[in-house]
Amino acid sequence: MRGFYHSKKKKIRGWKRHKRKIDKWRRNVIDLDMNDIRENQRDYAKLWIHPFYSLARINPPNWYRRLLLNEMIDVYLSWYKKMEKENENFYLKIWLYEPDFMKSQIVVAYKDCVKFYDATFDKQTNEKTFPFHKYESFKGKLALFEWEAHIDADVYWGEELKKDMNLGVKTKDEVDEIINQSYKNEKIKLNDGYDILYNVNVGDVWVGTLKR
Repeated sequence: MRGFYHSKKKKIRGWKRHKRKIDKWRRNVIDLDMNDIRENQRDYAKLWIHPFYSLARINPPNWYRRLLLNEMIDVYLSWYKKMEKENENFYLKIWLYEPDFMKSQIVVAYKDCVKFYDATFDKQTNEKTFPFHKYESFKGKLALFEWEAHIDADVYWGEELKKDMNLGVKTKDEVDEIINQSYKNEKIKLNDGYDILYNVNVGDVWVGTLKR
């Protein structure tokens, strides 16, 4: 059902080179451009690291994810210090996706955009505990944050599903499965009528906020 995401293991060579990419990512994003954020009032840092972040995303091994998350926290803390100096309320979060880790990112917004991301995710209805056991080597740094479980949702338009079925892109059984698995259906008014939006729960988004 999730054609863009591949969880199968793939032979990847040159791990020393891929580790250096983490350092390069950190250097590229750790210095938050305050002139840019004052103009646009929001920014983000995604994990654009090839070959893991691409049209067909590949989850790196656990040890690589730990290295990435550790650097994400350092970038977050650097951004936090800069945003504090603005003397404005601000939204600064880590969005940690499980299992689709490479969608994880750091997001910041303030002033007119401070509430821009408030409705991005639905909260998980089942009580969940943050998986500290996956990151034992820097559990103390993770404990600096409040972690709230939200839903990573795949979203499908009803009319698009019908078109996919008519074109043979999806079978009727696949479309029925999407509809039956959706945890929320929304009737959306469009210029030419209405459509239904189907939200399917495909994982967690742990939204992390530094404790004050």
